[in-house]
Amino acid sequence: MPGFPPLDLSGDYHVHTKLCNHASGEMEDYVQAAIRKGFRSLTFLEHLEYGLLYDHQIWLTPELFTLYFQEGERLRAAYAGQITIQLGVEIGWNATAVDGILAVLAQFPFEHRGLSCHFYFDGTRHLNLLSSKQEHIDALQAFNPDKVLETYFRSLHQACEVIPCDKLCHLDAALRHLPNIRLTGRHQEQINELFLLMQEKGIALEVNTSGYEIRPQPFPTLDIIRQAAAMGIALIPGSDAHHPSQVGRFFDRLR
Repeated sequence: MPGFPPLDLSGDYHVHTKLCNHASGEMEDYVQAAIRKGFRSLTFLEHLEYGLLYDHQIWLTPELFTLYFQEGERLRAAYAGQITIQLGVEIGWNATAVDGILAVLAQFPFEHRGLSCHFYFDGTRHLNLLSSKQEHIDALQAFNPDKVLETYFRSLHQACEVIPCDKLCHLDAALRHLPNIRLTGRHQEQINELFLLMQEKGIALEVNTSGYEIRPQPFPTLDIIRQAAAMGIALIPGSDAHHPSQVGRFFDRLR
């Protein structure tokens, strides 16, 4: 398809494990799945969130990140010569907890840093923008979805300004379970402003194939990917796997 640079599909650059408390499978299960599927590299991108008012921990604590690195180093030694393993992090933006986020980032030698925004603060608690739970969908529906999306894109811009990262993850995934969500002209302007900042800072855009689970396109849409590519922004594929069987899911469609 015209307008797309070649994608490096030899590796999956975004997988999670049971350590994040909302995925399943050991780290080694993901490594073995990647090898079986012919990948030459695999990047773990475990969740870092900080300072959230949320009732369920779906991210890693510093103690879990310590275990994560210990196991990752063991796997690198065990599978040396078969696959390259990177130990990365998916950083969740929280404007009120920047110092805490940066402190954790300084504590561990993350090799790949993805940046995301998963939560919307409603004044009393953080709502999960990407959740399929009806409770969260109903709560977000009670707000103006256009305004929620405007806040979301503004948050991504703020995050890219202050958080050192390699790529921006699933750009248009917010409110993905709300029906009839459409990007307005203002949202498109915000995306363009975001791409200008990413271009300046050398931040890549993730092509996240988990989008194919709920629509005929990845996150973000092909039009948005084409816009980024036209601006010279690098593209990095990732499955956002939450189970070993999902490693490299839908990469055939990217080909």
